[in-house]
Amino acid sequence: MENKRFAIGMEGRFRPIILNTLRSTYYSRTFVRSTVNLSYKIIGENSVEPDDEEPAVFILHELLGIKRQWGSLAKTIMNITGRQLVAVDLRNHGESPHANSHKYEELTMDVINLFEKLKINRATIIGHGMGGRTAMCVSLIAAKRVTGLIIIDTSPVSTPKQLNEEFPKILIAMKSFDFKNAKKVNNAKTEAKKQLENIVTDDLTMDTVLSNVKVKPDGTIGWACNVEIFIKHFPYIKSFPPAMTVKQYYGPTLFIGGQMSEFLPPDDLTSIREIFPQAVITYIPKTGHNVHVDDPKTFLELTISFLKATS
Repeated sequence: MENKRFAIGMEGRFRPIILNTLRSTYYSRTFVRSTVNLSYKIIGENSVEPDDEEPAVFILHELLGIKRQWGSLAKTIMNITGRQLVAVDLRNHGESPHANSHKYEELTMDVINLFEKLKINRATIIGHGMGGRTAMCVSLIAAKRVTGLIIIDTSPVSTPKQLNEEFPKILIAMKSFDFKNAKKVNNAKTEAKKQLENIVTDDLTMDTVLSNVKVKPDGTIGWACNVEIFIKHFPYIKSFPPAMTVKQYYGPTLFIGGQMSEFLPPDDLTSIREIFPQAVITYIPKTGHNVHVDDPKTFLELTISFLKATS
């Protein structure tokens, strides 16, 4: 992969200027006030500092995903590139707080709020599915904080049939599952799998769903994610915010799609480049929506090459 295919990212900006700019342009005070403090895990030996020569790398998971699923890949990326990684649980997921809303505007402010908390001036963002759309929104709102984007199998232009039709059924089935007799997490996962196996179409999606079964703070077993809010706000989750499509991010952007997936259609390329003029789109053969799981070797090669070219 040639370095010249990627543009150089912009420099960071100090916190007061950023927040004032956000409030005075796209974001209302409502979105700023509604941020939650995200759970995260820093992968790397040193603490994250604001003006590191090598910007941190943030990883944002897919709908129903959790940060822990990225542990092995994140460690490999860190070991090879020397870049510090921050794996994040987005709102209503994993160990992050539940909130009564789930719009990309709010997910974006949550991530920017985490930048501020960790004193991160610049970062590259890797995002899968819903996390990829969140990463795109962050770049379109706070472009000078984002040195590059790696977007995994999602588009800001179209919504695939699988997301539009299958996921609402999965969420409804999750909501209807009764945990009241569950005594152990593994037993609860087994029973949940039996109820969902006629709805969930592949093993990787099933694994993602079942990763949400956990012991909650009150000692009961249940879903770690906020299923009811996902159902209520699914129209926002499945669609990229229209207001974002009139903005542009000129930094280096790599879209990695699964050749066998419908989440990143080749027909979207022209419209994607209207929003991300430097976008490079590549497809990994024989992979589905979870390209980083189906072919981790190729995914790591593309990711590491991009990070080295844009550091």
